[in-house]
Amino acid sequence: MKHIRVGIVGTGGMANIHADNFKKLPGVELTACLDVMPGRADAYAQKHGVKHVAKDLDDLLKQVDAVSIVTPDRFHAEPTIAALRAGKHVLCEKPLTVTLAEARAVAAEAGKARTIHMVNFSYRASAALQHAIELVAAGKLGALRHIHSFYLQSWLSSDVWGNWSGEGFLWRLETGGVLADIGCHILDLTTAVTGDVKRIRCDLRTFPKMDKAGNAVTEFAGKKLDANDSAVIELELAGGAIAIVHTTRWATGHKNHLRLEAHGTDGALSFDLDDDWHSIKHCLGTDKHKATWTTQNLDPTPNNWQRFIHAIRTGKPDQPDILRGAQIQAYLDACERSAKSGQWESVHDWR
Repeated sequence: MKHIRVGIVGTGGMANIHADNFKKLPGVELTACLDVMPGRADAYAQKHGVKHVAKDLDDLLKQVDAVSIVTPDRFHAEPTIAALRAGKHVLCEKPLTVTLAEARAVAAEAGKARTIHMVNFSYRASAALQHAIELVAAGKLGALRHIHSFYLQSWLSSDVWGNWSGEGFLWRLETGGVLADIGCHILDLTTAVTGDVKRIRCDLRTFPKMDKAGNAVTEFAGKKLDANDSAVIELELAGGAIAIVHTTRWATGHKNHLRLEAHGTDGALSFDLDDDWHSIKHCLGTDKHKATWTTQNLDPTPNNWQRFIHAIRTGKPDQPDILRGAQIQAYLDACERSAKSGQWESVHDWR
């Protein structure tokens, strides 16, 4: 078994999840970590048994075979490009970047790389999603006609995850917004099933937040709470079908809820990750004439950390790769342009 040395760039909250998952994999060693915040990398190294706290990115890259990029979104591009140029395997957190121009630059480097590269769209670990992709690709639904999906959270209307005014949440209300943060997930999940997007129309909203005293506020602790917190997205798919995708932080009663339903000329499917990641419902063949649905329970599928390490060991690339991350960035870019223009916007080439 090939021994793989992994470095972690960015040691904030999500980096703990990366460490926990890598430590479960035989033959994988957390070798080095790096953070710009003084002391944070040292604490992370002690917590997870990381051998070396790097003084800079070059130092880290000399120690490792593979890198997880877990910095804030706006700092993904530079270390990802540097790692690819250094011949390292790369797992980058989502979204790939914050602009389409940056995504193109990263994708160009990935296109030249001979190493494995992936983006951590974590819901690819759902066996239901993977089977839905297979059913549509095999033509079991016929020609797709209508798709609807959502990703709902409620931490602006409840304290189910903690109050939104906490440090771990507040930054999300200043930059990126719900579109970039979790909209990228539902766009990846949806279009992994449906195929490519031709045009997008998007409505983004930012509502006043309710403080602990019940007051509606648009600023807090000297920070403007101006990032979008709700999005309704219409997709015109390359194959001619239409889709409605929506996401929000205001879905009271839903902690972290993803669902998709797809309808075609010969059948339909649905899965709900709030119920079960590994169960899918479908209405296929003659069942469509009776509107009868069958539930199929599936074996679990590997998560992205497992996929990443397996791809390194076998030399066979896996999805979602950095090129897919750039494609999703093109969708986000079209969403933002549409929200400003109020019109349908074509998806720009991400290459």
